[in-house]
Amino acid sequence: MHFRVGFNSVYHLTDLPSFVSGKYVVLFDPQGAYLPRVSAANPGKRIDFTGSSALSFYRDQFSPYCAFGCDMQSPFSGTLFRFPLRNADQAARSKLSRQAYSPEDISSMFVQLFEEGVLALLFLKSVLCIEMYLWDVGEPKPKKIYSCSVSSVSDDTVWHRQALVRLSKCLNTTAEMDAFQLEFLSERISGDEVKRQTERFYVVQTMAAASSRIGSFATTASKDYDIHLLPWASIAACISENSTKVIFNILCLLLLPQPPLSLSLSLSLSLSLSRAYTH
Repeated sequence: MHFRVGFNSVYHLTDLPSFVSGKYVVLFDPQGAYLPRVSAANPGKRIDFTGSSALSFYRDQFSPYCAFGCDMQSPFSGTLFRFPLRNADQAARSKLSRQAYSPEDISSMFVQLFEEGVLALLFLKSVLCIEMYLWDVGEPKPKKIYSCSVSSVSDDTVWHRQALVRLSKCLNTTAEMDAFQLEFLSERISGDEVKRQTERFYVVQTMAAASSRIGSFATTASKDYDIHLLPWASIAACISENSTKVIFNILCLLLLPQPPLSLSLSLSLSLSLSRAYTH
């Protein structure tokens, strides 16, 4: 399993991230403070939970994974992450971050994510839906409180949203332009009450031609410096009634070479600048 640089952002929230995928549960402990028999060279553990009694012995750690079809007994067809929040006592001792987080802090982040959910989905290639759940003490399962999703997904929708992947494989002498419409549904759920809002956007996206100035610069950077740039730009206008929102997305992918020595992490750096204008 190769994680990209962005995964390290989870250490803002937690000292002991873990995830379940397939038949394995993987735990990371870079400080060596929580897991037995870990070291700087091997700062984590991978456990085949289908062949162990981990759930019965460490129920407090693994029972939170028993949701969304995962029972921690048979292989799970998906991936679930768990980030135990760093409390004040842990923050005082942590070598990773001195920032503590409370459930109220995460609730506030959920509200912010919901308010920006459509913009977060707008230029993604594969993600179609963002849902947020709250699992109250004593409740048998989590309940959905927020949702943002692409409506009426079709093969045509998927084809347009994969334009970056498709066009990046072509060495074109002319600029490639793609345009399409997207409709989004946002839901805020409180008990039995559901508030819904729909928004429609017109999206235009393009990749610079190999013969353009930025295309020539990217070619030179790749040939002379082994720096691989992929120039890409998108613009989206909200065409819903009574809306004049315009969103720009300028994306420059910088793929770095494999790091030396024992590091096997595939590194990538992506710079995404998005700004919304409302008149």
